[in-house]
Amino acid sequence: MVNVIVIVGPTGGGKTKLAIKIANEINGEIINADAFQVYKEISIGTAKATKDETKLAKFYFNGEISIYDEWDIKIFQDKAKQTIEHIVKQNKVPIIVGGSNLYIDALIYNYDLSAPPRTDKFENYSCEQLLKFINERKPDVLKKIDHSNKRRLIRAAQLIDSGNKLHNKNEPLYNPIFIEIVIDRNLMNENINNNVNKMLKNGWKDEVVSLYQKDNDVGKLNAFKAIGYLDILQSLITKTDINVDLIKQKTRQYAKRQLTWIKHHYINTLKYDGNNYDSVIKQIKQKI
Repeated sequence: MVNVIVIVGPTGGGKTKLAIKIANEINGEIINADAFQVYKEISIGTAKATKDETKLAKFYFNGEISIYDEWDIKIFQDKAKQTIEHIVKQNKVPIIVGGSNLYIDALIYNYDLSAPPRTDKFENYSCEQLLKFINERKPDVLKKIDHSNKRRLIRAAQLIDSGNKLHNKNEPLYNPIFIEIVIDRNLMNENINNNVNKMLKNGWKDEVVSLYQKDNDVGKLNAFKAIGYLDILQSLITKTDINVDLIKQKTRQYAKRQLTWIKHHYINTLKYDGNNYDSVIKQIKQKI
C-alpha cells in the first residue's frame, strides 16, 4: 500500500511551511487539500502557498483553476488519486496538506461520492429547514457539516432523501502517516488575528474590488464562500467599513471546528509542536 504523508492542523498553524520542509527532506511533492486555494483569482484571503513557496517544493491544486471552473470534493478526489499515482511513479512521496479535512478523508478513505440525481426539491429551503430535515433523519450528519454552508446542507439533504449515506467510508486506499500540528490555543488565535490584519494590509480588499469590477455577480460563485470574501464584498456594496473583527471571529471558529474534526477523526498522529522537527522527521523516515 502506498505511503502518504498527511499534515493536519488548524489554520494559522504553519501547515504549508512544514510541508515544504518535509518535502525537501524526503523527496516529496505536495497535494493541496483545500476547497478554495485551488482558485487562481483568490490568493490573499485564502493564504495559499506564495510564488516563492512554490519554488521550494512542487505543489498540486494551488491556484490551478479559475473561479468560474467547476470544483468540488468529488473532482478533488478523482484528480488527487491520479496525482498520487503520478507522484509515486516518479519515486517520490505524496504529501497531503490543507485545511479541508473532509477532502483529506474523502481521498484517504475512498469515500463513495457517487451522486444520485440532483433535484430542486431543497433549493428553496432555508438553512433552518434543511437543518431540521437532516436532524430528523440523520442527526450525526450535522457533526460533519458547517451549519451555515447552505450548499453543503442541500447536498446532504439530497443524499439522505435519495436513501444514500452522506459518505460511505471504505478501507483506506493508502497508508496515511498523520502529522498533527499542535499549537497553543491562545497563540493560534493570535496568529489568526495577525494573519487577517496582514492579508488586509497586503491588498485583500483590492483583490475583491478587482473581481467585483469585472463581474458584479462574483459573490454568487463558490469561491466567494471562502471566509472573509463575502464580508469584504458586502462592505463594498454597502459602502461601509469592513467588519474585520467578524472575519477574525469566523476564522477562529473555523479553526476550532478543524481542531474538533482532528480530535475525533485522527488517532496515532505524530505530534509536531514547532520544536520537535528532528524527532518527527526521524519517525516519518522509519515509516516510509
